[in-house]
Amino acid sequence: MAKTSSPYSASFTGATMMFNEMNTVVSMLLKDNSSETVKKLRTDAQYLQINSTTGRERVTSELVKRFKMVPTSFWESYVNLAEAQKRLALLFVILKTYSLLFEFQVNLAIAKYNSIDRTINRNDVLAAMSEIASRDSFVDSWTQTTRERAAEHYLAILKQAGLIDVLTGELKIPDVSDADFVDYIKSGDLWFLQACFLPNYRIENIKQLAL
Repeated sequence: MAKTSSPYSASFTGATMMFNEMNTVVSMLLKDNSSETVKKLRTDAQYLQINSTTGRERVTSELVKRFKMVPTSFWESYVNLAEAQKRLALLFVILKTYSLLFEFQVNLAIAKYNSIDRTINRNDVLAAMSEIASRDSFVDSWTQTTRERAAEHYLAILKQAGLIDVLTGELKIPDVSDADFVDYIKSGDLWFLQACFLPNYRIENIKQLAL
C-alpha cells in the first residue's frame, strides 16, 4: 500500500544507529555539504566501509536524512563530545527523524520504565506497533517480517544509545551527567529528558543549570 499521508516509515531498518558511519557522514558534510559529497558516500566504499552498492546507498540515504534533521550547529557541537554523549545525541536525532520510534519511546518505553518490570522485548514493541496500525493504514499494511525488523532495530538503537542494560535487558537512564542534557533544555526539547527516563528532580536541576 502507498504511504499516502502516513507520518510513519520503516526506513530506519536500513540503518540502526550506525555510530561509526554517522561520524563519517557528519565529518564529511560539515566540511562540504554538497551533492558531490553525498555522491561520494553512495558510490565509494572506502568512506562507509560497506561493500554492497545497494546497502551503501540505503545507509547513506538514512544518515543524510538524519544529518538534515537538526541544525548544522548541532553537529558542530557533536564532534567535540565524548562517545557516550555522542550516542545520546544520535538517539535524539533518530527520535526526531522517525515518528514511529518517537512514539515507541514516549508511549511504550517511558511506561515500561515506570512499571515494576522494566524489561522491554520485541513482543512489547510489536504490541505497540499493532496499536499504531489500528489507526494507520500504511503501518497496517506492513508484513510481519517488516514489523519484526522494525521492533528489533528499535531495541538495538536503545542498546547502542545506552538506554538498555545489555546484561539484564532492563531500560535504564543513560550514564551521562546532568550537564550533558542542558543543551536539550535550551533547544526546547524537554521531551528528550523524559524520554531518557530522568526523574523530575534531575530535570529541575538541569533547568537550573540551563539558566
